[in-house]
Amino acid sequence: MSGAMQNRREDLSSAFARVLERHRTTKKLSRETLAERAGLHQTYIGLIERGLRNPSLDASDAIAEALGTKLSNLVAEAERDRNEP
Repeated sequence: MSGAMQNRREDLSSAFARVLERHRTTKKLSRETLAERAGLHQTYIGLIERGLRNPSLDASDAIAEALGTKLSNLVAEAERDRNEP
């Protein structure tokens, strides 16, 4: 994998992590509550938000559903975020 491709992926992962945390805090959800709703462990949610883990598509979709939105909306928002200066 080229360095440019790897950096692009890291940038999107970081942006996605920020978007998830922003949505969670905007909805005033604890990591524990979000994890419960998504059927995941709260530690895993924390690892995702800190950029230490990349969730699978299924986990991402479960998180999006728990946040009351579509995964495609979260990804689009992350794409916009990573392109902002």
